[in-house]
Amino acid sequence: MRQRRVHDRLVSNLKHILVGLEMKAALVVPHAKRGNGKSLLYEPYFQTMNFEFCVGTFSICEGLGSALWLVENGRDGSAGDQIGPLQWRPSLAKKFDPETKLGLDADVGSTKDVRDKLHQDKLGARAEIDWHAFGYEKAFVPAARAMRSLLQINANDVSGKTNLATK
Repeated sequence: MRQRRVHDRLVSNLKHILVGLEMKAALVVPHAKRGNGKSLLYEPYFQTMNFEFCVGTFSICEGLGSALWLVENGRDGSAGDQIGPLQWRPSLAKKFDPETKLGLDADVGSTKDVRDKLHQDKLGARAEIDWHAFGYEKAFVPAARAMRSLLQINANDVSGKTNLATK
């Protein structure tokens, strides 16, 4: 019974995060690709949305990778195991990019680096935040590639209209 609750909670969390990513992608991509056209977003909000896209994508990768690691190691999650990135990232890559052709692990690493830039527990231990690190190319693009890698495994189940498959 507890294993079912863990599974249901993971699925629910993933659904909620995906909805947020879908909305962010619908705004970020047209803004980034507008060229010299009219701005769609206030620039600081655009950078914040890029950052938030990385946080959400990393959370999905972390959840899926951790679930895969648990299965690989004969556990069900009911013990409240803390599974670190060095454990779950190989499990995620093995499942979603087994031939390492998609560059999933590198994209997850880039996404994690962006996510980590605003850790509040390290404010005094680093140089000031460079908001350009939250730009489209440095933040959104690797996270979006990682998301496309995850969606590709069950491509027939993914709507062709999703903003998450946009390049």
